[in-house]
Amino acid sequence: MPRLTSALLLAERIHLALVDLSDGSSTFTGCDSLRRPLQGHRHAYIFCESDPDSITGEITGAIVYARMGFDFKDREALQKLGRVWGPGDLEVKLALQGLGSGEDFAEKSPLLARSRSWISRTPFLPGRHAKRTREGVPKCDGRGLQIGGPEHELRRLLSLAGLPEPLAVEPVAGTMLSGREVAWRDFVRQRSGGGPAKTGYGFRIEFPEAVAGPVALGEASHFGMGGFEADEAGCSDL
Repeated sequence: MPRLTSALLLAERIHLALVDLSDGSSTFTGCDSLRRPLQGHRHAYIFCESDPDSITGEITGAIVYARMGFDFKDREALQKLGRVWGPGDLEVKLALQGLGSGEDFAEKSPLLARSRSWISRTPFLPGRHAKRTREGVPKCDGRGLQIGGPEHELRRLLSLAGLPEPLAVEPVAGTMLSGREVAWRDFVRQRSGGGPAKTGYGFRIEFPEAVAGPVALGEASHFGMGGFEADEAGCSDL
């Protein structure tokens, strides 16, 4: 299996396969019958996972999540999904392990758990540029955060997602794979043919109350970027 650092590429291949197997279901295309983008992120997210005890940090599973659920055609596509071609034309075999609500899998996946504390598992890719004056001075908000900067954008997207205002947001330099920290720059951070890679960032977020996953924000979040997992070290609510 490819490593978690190639999650974006594998998620993209899974997405294309599900679009084909479902005959273009809006759940997977993200567009309605007139090819207009669905509003409110009402289409599937694809998250790749790597177990903490994986030997090389390889991808050990994938979650396909849709807030509005899957209809019969969607479920058929998920059941038919048997293989995709991963990074480097590597054949990746897949088999559906189960269907259900996020709560059904909360104990099996830290991406779907319920917690007050969350930590980046894949790089957060801001969709906006940090703002400066004509003189090059950063434009800041009332908290002193540069408008359009990584943390400012993260907080903006949390608010748009209806999540509580965080009590604390701290930067993190990377994620642990096969016993060592892997920096965000080591992840694939652009889709196939998508131009230059964006700079990736990571954070630990503490909310005033427990929230249910998944928590995924920023560019390419539907392909597994900007994914957070419940942070056992940072919270006692797990």
